[in-house]
Amino acid sequence: MTPTASVSPVLADAQVAELARVLERTASWLRRTLRAEEWNAVALAVLDELDRNGPRRVTELAAQERASQPGMTGIVSRLEAAGLVERAPDPSDGRASLVSATRAGHAYIAGRHARRTEFLAERITTLSAHDRRTLLAAAPALAALVDTPSPQAPPAPTPPTPTTPAGPTGPDDEAAGTPTTRETRTEGEPS
Repeated sequence: MTPTASVSPVLADAQVAELARVLERTASWLRRTLRAEEWNAVALAVLDELDRNGPRRVTELAAQERASQPGMTGIVSRLEAAGLVERAPDPSDGRASLVSATRAGHAYIAGRHARRTEFLAERITTLSAHDRRTLLAAAPALAALVDTPSPQAPPAPTPPTPTTPAGPTGPDDEAAGTPTTRETRTEGEPS
């Protein structure tokens, strides 16, 4: 019998949704609290991927991080200039290269994980004994959640499409006193 077998499906769905909200808030809190100043999140994710799973082509890294190929090439170039990654010819295709973490890259990621682990351990010790036991009991499930490959990442939100009102005067409606809708964005907001 599973723990939710005696719970109605609606309640179980609500509990899963609440857990998902708490996990998302936790992930956001971790990103804000433990932000590394010298590298952005994509560069750190690339370095972490290379550290955990070995050499990759730039095209694979771009696809995994949902970045453009030129953007990923720039990130890899900056990591390479810092001595954290290196490129070598791909033995299966001489026209391509493989990017791998250097010894310094592995050490950087290991140090970053150690600092984050230490920070979290200190925070966990401030919780009640009951909450610490609850988190400890959830550790295998959280590890499974992280270590299980997802079939597909959620789609990125699409920005609204600017509209032009239809009518007898078409796009020149502004001149006639009818406002048109235009998309605007503030600096720092994704385009």
